[in-house]
Amino acid sequence: MLDSSVIQIKLIRKYLKIKLLDDNVSFRGHALERSHVYDLMRKTIVQGESNSALVIGARGSGKTTLINSVLQQLSSEVDLESDAIVVRLSGLLHHDDKVALKAITAQMQLDNAVGERVFGSFAENLSFLISCLQSGADRRCKSMVFVLDEFDMFCHGVKTQTLLYNLFDITHQGQAPVCVIGLTCRLDVMELLEKRVKSRFSHRHINLYPVESNEIDPDVIEKSPLETFLNIFVQLLSMPLELSRTPQTPKKKGRKKSIAQMESLDSETEGFSVPKEVLDKCKVDPGQFSELDRGFLEDWNAHIIALSEDQNVVDVIEKFCYYTLNEQIFRDVLFQIVSKLCQTKPYIDASDIYTAIDNSVAPEHRVKLLQSLSILELSLVIAMKHGLDIFDGQPMNFEMVLHRYTKFANTNSSTQAVPRPVILKAFEHLQALEVIMPVKGTDSIYSGTETTASRVQKEYQFFMLAVPISDVDEAVKGFKALPTEISHWYSNSVF
Repeated sequence: MLDSSVIQIKLIRKYLKIKLLDDNVSFRGHALERSHVYDLMRKTIVQGESNSALVIGARGSGKTTLINSVLQQLSSEVDLESDAIVVRLSGLLHHDDKVALKAITAQMQLDNAVGERVFGSFAENLSFLISCLQSGADRRCKSMVFVLDEFDMFCHGVKTQTLLYNLFDITHQGQAPVCVIGLTCRLDVMELLEKRVKSRFSHRHINLYPVESNEIDPDVIEKSPLETFLNIFVQLLSMPLELSRTPQTPKKKGRKKSIAQMESLDSETEGFSVPKEVLDKCKVDPGQFSELDRGFLEDWNAHIIALSEDQNVVDVIEKFCYYTLNEQIFRDVLFQIVSKLCQTKPYIDASDIYTAIDNSVAPEHRVKLLQSLSILELSLVIAMKHGLDIFDGQPMNFEMVLHRYTKFANTNSSTQAVPRPVILKAFEHLQALEVIMPVKGTDSIYSGTETTASRVQKEYQFFMLAVPISDVDEAVKGFKALPTEISHWYSNSVF
């Protein structure tokens, strides 16, 4: 019996890990937005229309999952492999035109066709690739779906917008049915586009909000973020009962389940299964999960429902929603909890949940930001903190901060000498991270949109520390790699 329970726990843990970590196909909610994307792709693949659109949403809102879900549905309805080509580009990797063109050629499987050919421009090369896909007497071309992740990264610089211009231009030429969908988390992405790119874009914007609105049925009350994440909690941790091929057997020992829960489990867990495509991608045999006992699964699902109704769990998930609505972070938290399941710990405790959430979101982001700084950058923050103590909170410029840091470095022979340009670059990085902020001027000779800092040399611009001293205290105390002399400098009298 002991060996059987160990097998059950291992299989549940394995299945939930796949669901939390690798399932990027199952998409929930946002029916209108999903229908819109589905119609655009289907018209391109089936009817040969060319379209373009932008999917805008915060990180973790499900933009990539939405695209994967639509492509999975289309693959079951049409022969996606022979009728269309899906090209995925990321602004983090393919922001350069040459790199992007190599990726497009490889994903189109046209490396042999290009060979050693030399083209005059990016447009000529792309047109040649599309012409290689045309076949038949009527010279028909396969439909193409371009998915541009981190779309805003393609917009920086003049050269990088050549890719966007040519892709959007193809949608107007009618040379081939093309669907271009950009994914971004920036709301001001249209302001980054050149005029020539805007003129080719269809201006379709599909917004994914963290809490979806009920436009289909106005009588339905919109769910709060807490209710949404409680539902996600149950859906992600529940096991589908259809995994078990063994008939239901009454169990003498187990968690008590109400009749209403028992009746709802069969209907509610139908959509909790991992798609077969995800299991195939992970090279996992679905047949191994048939060893799961149905009674054990019912017991597990009842346990998850009971957890979702526990007031302590509700409170800690509400705390999570206060910090962030990123579902990916929530999945990471649940993955940590599921990974701890074992023979001696077959169920999830409420304490595990609020401990994992506290470790993920409770520490202030400013403290984490300070602890991610280099030793030099943190030393400049400490020097500025001491300077603020000396000058009663008056703003400081780079020369003043440099003086305090140099004075400390000269009194410590173990401190490595750093060139002035490197120190200035570290100071500018602190400004970019908004650890320090420029002081706005009140002089009447400047316009309302200008600051005094914009009129003087950068070495003499005045700055204030933008993070509380308490956060600096906590960051220094928790900085494991901080040299002893710098820690001593911070905690003792000002030099």
